[in-house]
Amino acid sequence: MKKKALLAGTILVLLVVIVSGAFKLAQKKQGVELIRSTDTLETEDLTLLERMYFDVFNDGKDESIELYTSAERGPDGLMWWDTGHRWLLLVRNKDKIFPLFDDWVQHGQIEFCVVAFNKSRIVSPEDADLETHIYVMKNGQSISLFDYYWDKQNHYFKKEIIFNPPYQWYGKSSSKYSDYNLLIEPSLD
Repeated sequence: MKKKALLAGTILVLLVVIVSGAFKLAQKKQGVELIRSTDTLETEDLTLLERMYFDVFNDGKDESIELYTSAERGPDGLMWWDTGHRWLLLVRNKDKIFPLFDDWVQHGQIEFCVVAFNKSRIVSPEDADLETHIYVMKNGQSISLFDYYWDKQNHYFKKEIIFNPPYQWYGKSSSKYSDYNLLIEPSLD
């Protein structure tokens, strides 16, 4: 009897491992998108919400990471939000611009964070030992998480979908950008 219970438990564990592996494989099959540079990208009609500097390419020099929206700022400095806006997140390196996220977000926003991983796991890593990822979360009627990282060999970004379950009907999130004082580097116009 104990052997049957042990066999059933083992089969159940194997089944869970196989199903979770198939789910991860199905997510990976969504593919990797390549994001190449462009020389120009119009941002004059957009509002700059954030700008930070970070060594995204791990070459010892900071790149500019900029977040824009099509929502306008009112005379009082507050944002004039509507039910949906275009959101643009880009990395600027001298004369090259990499548009990581450029899409319409209905009833929401995007947020990003930058993480440098120590691939070699040494105590004091050099730039060559680091791999930087920019994670973008789209919060709106649906929720998605994207991973953008630099391909040093080919000189472009790769985008992977980390979380974007099908059949999302509705989602709700907080709005970080409705307060003008939360901006990292506000425009000094």
